[in-house]
Amino acid sequence: MKQEASTDKPLGSYFTAKRTIFDADICTFVNVGGLHEPLFIDMEYVKTNMPPSHHKRFAPGPFLMTMGMGLVAPLLLTVLDDISKSQPFGLMKGMVNVNADIKAPGYIGDTVQVELIPRIKSVTKSGNVLLTLQHIMRNQDDLAIVDFVETVMLGPAE
Repeated sequence: MKQEASTDKPLGSYFTAKRTIFDADICTFVNVGGLHEPLFIDMEYVKTNMPPSHHKRFAPGPFLMTMGMGLVAPLLLTVLDDISKSQPFGLMKGMVNVNADIKAPGYIGDTVQVELIPRIKSVTKSGNVLLTLQHIMRNQDDLAIVDFVETVMLGPAE
């Protein structure tokens, strides 16, 4: 029976390994992405024009999201296997949406960990499963620095 369903009920919680943010990580991301704006490449600009809380190198928001997805990657097959026990699905079709809330800066030297909370958002009439993956990244002080939700589409169960 294929019907439009919406559960939006959390399917547990998973924690990634921890990872420290290094200067080389931020510099590489900034250069690959071409984010050559003073906030990320000119420390004198940062010290002169930013509030005192930002007088050191901080990570761009998209970097934090990318790092969060990377930390989750080793867990993803386990998460999908766990979900399949209560909601059958087929092949992953890809990401269809992402919404992010950058709550605090991530600095060089911060050690971060992601809590992943998967939820079945809906099952379409055609059997596709929309799965949301909430990533809550916290630093070593347990401060949430980014909270983002990616939505992925899983094909119908075979």
